[in-house]
Amino acid sequence: MPYEITNNKRSKSVIRVVGNTATNVTLTALSTGADETVTSAAITGIHSSTDGAWRIYRGNSTSGVLVLELFGENSLPLTQFDVVVANSSTSNLHITNSGTGGTLILTVNKEATYSPELTGI
Repeated sequence: MPYEITNNKRSKSVIRVVGNTATNVTLTALSTGADETVTSAAITGIHSSTDGAWRIYRGNSTSGVLVLELFGENSLPLTQFDVVVANSSTSNLHITNSGTGGTLILTVNKEATYSPELTGI
């Protein structure tokens, strides 16, 4: 399953998934390194296309909580409407695409602990 994650320390992560797939994105994969421990992640933006359906679950399989189901083409800048998808935000993301192709781009805001913590700011 082709995918990539662009992580920004103390900021968002962007996940890009391509094709007919089923994959897990762990909270650990959203970290920039050993000094950042991601504890939760909320979906704040979605862009997608598919000839089937993208399904995003919280957990490690389709038995997790289904939080999003997307058909066709979508562009959902959720934060513009003060909305985030944070159901079970401390769980991993399990992503499937029933179509023969397509692309999914997720923006996620993450909560994390850092070592060392910033002080006096």
